[in-house]
Amino acid sequence: MNDMNKTQPNVRSLSFGSILLAVLGGAFFWWVPMGMVMSLAGLTLGFVDWTAARRQSLDYRMAIVGILLCVAAFALDCVIAYLGLQTITFGG
Repeated sequence: MNDMNKTQPNVRSLSFGSILLAVLGGAFFWWVPMGMVMSLAGLTLGFVDWTAARRQSLDYRMAIVGILLCVAAFALDCVIAYLGLQTITFGG
């Protein structure tokens, strides 16, 4: 078999997803559980991409950016929830 026909799996889409979910998690700060869920989902995608990129010896800087943005968005969501500044809550 020719090794040139094999392609590596694209893990960069996980980084983009992580960054997108971080931005959405920060944008939905007014809807407390939704922003937190989006931030945590993005954090999970960032960690999955980071571990996959490290195993395949790929560049993982975008995964680190996604993780940091998700942590910042989650911290914002936690502060908003703690201070009670949210507009919409579930079951409340």
